[in-house]
Amino acid sequence: MSDSKVIVITGASRGMGKTMSEIILERSETAKIVMVARSEDKLKEFFDLLPKKDQKRVHYIAGDLTDDSTSDKIINETIEKFGKINSVIFNAGILEPISHIDKLDTKLMRRLFEVNFFSIVELTQKLIPLLRESAQNDGFPSSCIYVSSSASEHCYDGWLAYGASKASVNHLAMDLNSEEFNVIRTASIDPGIVDTGMQVNIRENLGTGMKDEAHQMFLELHENGKLLKPEVPGGVCALLALNGIPQEISGKYLEYCDKSLDAFQY
Repeated sequence: MSDSKVIVITGASRGMGKTMSEIILERSETAKIVMVARSEDKLKEFFDLLPKKDQKRVHYIAGDLTDDSTSDKIINETIEKFGKINSVIFNAGILEPISHIDKLDTKLMRRLFEVNFFSIVELTQKLIPLLRESAQNDGFPSSCIYVSSSASEHCYDGWLAYGASKASVNHLAMDLNSEEFNVIRTASIDPGIVDTGMQVNIRENLGTGMKDEAHQMFLELHENGKLLKPEVPGGVCALLALNGIPQEISGKYLEYCDKSLDAFQY
């Protein structure tokens, strides 16, 4: 089943998205991936370093997902190159603004929601007919994996905008599952606190929007080596996309380490 799949990954130029791409290429010799991100230079660098045999099954698209032309390119170029779409990992997102409510710039919050939620809804809408078609033709449900956050359920000081957007993503996964369960299965995955560029930004730049003790927690996680490697939660998302989402977890919000995901640990 996995060998026939075409998988789209957003936010794929670095961090977890890049790691997901590597894991899929490692675990399947014929699955195809489409990597999407704003940074064309990073995507090209990744592609150029691939063995020739893998370059044939990788395509990359540079663009901002808040621009309609990017989602159109994802669909048009993927279908032109690989003929279908089976799975999508919605990994792209931004963290800022970090701010207490009395100082929160709601214009920046709207921008965050455009990236973290509305662009995902719009891309999902455009993909649904293709995911339905692949499910019918291939004989198994298509998959949508949404990268969420523990901030969707818990309060992190100053993280109203980000946490609210991820709670909305959880609801999107739940609603899509309810509406399309027979043909499209979904999962919303909390990746934990991962050693990526986002954590660097929190440590170096975003502490001014948080209470000192809240910021200190992130500093100590790094200092004590407690941050997760990207391949830990990234592997879960990659293997869900590759192997398919089981019926019993579809529509749920789950931590990457949930027992129901034991079969998808990398």
